Amino acid sequence: MTWNFFDPNADWGQRERNRPHRDQPGAVTFITARLADSMPREVILRWEREQAKYLAKNRFGHRTVEAFLSDPAIDPAAKTRFRKLRNQLWQRSLDDCHGECVLKTPINAKIVADTLLHFDADRYDVDSLVVMPNHWHLLVQMRVGHLLGPQVESWQRFSARRINQRIGKSGVFWQAEPFDHVVRGPNQFTYLRNYIAENPKKANLPDGQFLFWNREAGFVSERSKLSSILSPRG
Repeated sequence: MTWNFFDPNADWGQRERNRPHRDQPGAVTFITARLADSMPREVILRWEREQAKYLAKNRFGHRTVEAFLSDPAIDPAAKTRFRKLRNQLWQRSLDDCHGECVLKTPINAKIVADTLLHFDADRYDVDSLVVMPNHWHLLVQMRVGHLLGPQVESWQRFSARRINQRIGKSGVFWQAEPFDHVVRGPNQFTYLRNYIAENPKKANLPDGQFLFWNREAGFVSERSKLSSILSPRG
C-alpha cells in the first residue's frame, strides 16, 4: 500500500462551514469525529479560557484566537505551537469521556468500526482507526472517483441510525463537523498512526471500552497488545 501526502502543487478542494475542510483526493487524511454530547458547554468554555490564558501568558492576550491565527505579523512558529496546544487541550477533553459515552459498549463500537471499514479497499483504504467511548480517529486515503466529505456524511448517517435503533433513541447523534487534516508527510503519518494506537492507554481506558483496528493487526480491544503495533519514531 502506498500512502500519499499533501501536495501543495496538486489540486485540492476546500469546503467552508463553521471551519474550513481541505480535501485532496488520493492523499491520506486524519479524521476525528465525536458524539453530539461529548463536549458540554462548560467544557468548551474551559477550553476557551485555557487558550486565552496561554495567549495572555505569551503576551498575545489582547487578541482573540481568530485574530491571533490570522495576523500575518506573528511568527508562524508561534502559531504552530499554539495550534498544537489547542488541539492537545481539545483531545484531552474528549478523552475525559463527557456525555453518555455510548461507544464504550463493545457492540456500538463495532457498529462504528464496521461502518468505517465497509468500503475499505474499494472506495478508500484505511490504515488504522480507534473507536473511543465518545469519539473515533481514522487514517484513510480516498481512491480516485470518491470524495471524503460525502463519505464521512455517509459513515455518520448509517452508524447513527444503527446505534440509535439499538439503544432506542432518536435525534442528533454525531457532532456536525468532524475534524480533518490532510497528512503532510511520512513523519506526521507515523506520529498520527501512533497517536491512534496510544489513545486508549493515554485515556486510561480498560480493556473492552475501545476498539482499535489496523491493516496488520486487525481488531484489538486489549491495551496490552497495542504496544507491539506502534511504528518506530523517526
